[in-house]
Amino acid sequence: MTPPKIDYDSMSNLELKRYFLEHREDQAAFHTYMDRRHARPNRHSISPDDPEWQQKVIASIKRQMGEES
Repeated sequence: MTPPKIDYDSMSNLELKRYFLEHREDQAAFHTYMDRRHARPNRHSISPDDPEWQQKVIASIKRQMGEES
């Protein structure tokens, strides 16, 4: 019996991450997740001279926590 076809494209990044963590043997899920991770911009340039640098750092951390939870 073949396993059901999983539609990774319909999953959000968080759903795909959770699925992969629960199904670590699923190589296709792993590759899809890693492709998405590499495609996302992950650099934030914040100058310490910027008067709003603290707010920008906090916002960046919150965005990352929302994506990685």
